[in-house]
Amino acid sequence: MAIPIVVLGCGTVGRALASEALSLGDEVRVLAVLDSSGGVVDPSGIPAGRLREILSFKEKGEGLGATGLAGEEAREAVHCLLSEERGVMVDATASEGTVGILLAALDQGWGVALANKRPLVGPWEDYRRLTTSGRLRYEATVGAGLPVISSLNSLLATGDEVYRIRGILSGTLGFLLHQVEVGVPFSQAVRAAMARGYTEPHPAEDLSGEDVARKALILARTLGLPLELRDVAVEPLCPPKLGELPVEEFLRELLPLDVKMQRRLEQAGRKGKVLRYLAEVSPEGARVGLVEVEWESPLSRARGPENLIVFETRRFREHPLVISGPGAGPASTAAGLLADIVRLGKEL
Repeated sequence: MAIPIVVLGCGTVGRALASEALSLGDEVRVLAVLDSSGGVVDPSGIPAGRLREILSFKEKGEGLGATGLAGEEAREAVHCLLSEERGVMVDATASEGTVGILLAALDQGWGVALANKRPLVGPWEDYRRLTTSGRLRYEATVGAGLPVISSLNSLLATGDEVYRIRGILSGTLGFLLHQVEVGVPFSQAVRAAMARGYTEPHPAEDLSGEDVARKALILARTLGLPLELRDVAVEPLCPPKLGELPVEEFLRELLPLDVKMQRRLEQAGRKGKVLRYLAEVSPEGARVGLVEVEWESPLSRARGPENLIVFETRRFREHPLVISGPGAGPASTAAGLLADIVRLGKEL
C-alpha cells in the first residue's frame, strides 16, 4: 500500500523529495504540497503529471498559492486530511512556525519526518511534546542522508553509554577550512564556497556557526540532555556584527581574517595537528568551534564538504564508531527524509 504523505515546503529539499516520490511510483502517494503562499491538496493523491507541473512551477520561482489553494485555505485543507487519512507529514521548510501543525498531525496518529531543524531546537517543552509519541523521525536534520540519528538511537536503545560525540557537521565550513589548508586565503575561500552554491545567500549565516549549534543541540537532546540553544557555546568564524553588512561589503571586511586564520592553521601544524570546525557533545554539555585535531584522529581525514561524526562510547571506546559521507545538499537530505518516511510507513 502506498504511503500517504503531506509535504510542507517546496524549496530545494521539498522538490528533491517530490522528485523521489515520482520515481518511486506507487510506493508513495503525495496528498499535498505546501509553501508559504498556499498549496495543492488532493485527498486521493496528486497525479504524477500534476506533481511535475508543481515542480516546474516552483522552479520558476512561483508560489503555490497561484496554482492551487491560497494561504489559510490550503492549511485548512491539510487539517481536514489529518482526520481522514493516516500517513506521514514531512517538514522540509526552514520555518519556526510549523510546530503547531506537526503536533496536530501527531495527535491524529500521523508520523512526522523532519528536515527542518527549528522545531527541534525551540523550547525544550516543544521538543518533548514532539518526540513523546514515538512517531517523529529526524534523520535528515543532522548529516542529511547519513545514518547519524538512527545510529545514536540504536546505541542508546541497546544500553550503550555515550561518552562523547565529535562531528564535522557543516559541509560549507569543512570546504572553507580545506581550502585554507591548501593555501587559499580565507576570504577567497568564502567566495569560492558561494560560487559553488555551498553557502546561504548571506555567508555570514554559515560563518556564525549557528546552524552547527542547532545540530549539536539536536544530538544533545537525543542523548536526553534538556539543553536550550543558548546553552550551546559557539565560536563564530567571523565577528557577529559583520553579518549586518550587505554581502559585498561583508566579503571585503573578511580580508583581515586571512592572516588570523593562516596563523591558527600554522600554530596547529607546528603541533602536528589540523584545524577542524567541530560540534562536541557529551553529558557535560555542547559546544561548537575551531578545534586542533591530531593527525591520528578520524576527524583529520575529512576533506571538502564531507561530514564526519565520531561516537566514543563504552562499546566503541578504543576504536570509535565513525560515520562519514556527503552531509549536505537537497538530494542527500531528501534521501534521509525518504528513509524516515519508509520506516514510519511500515510502523503505521
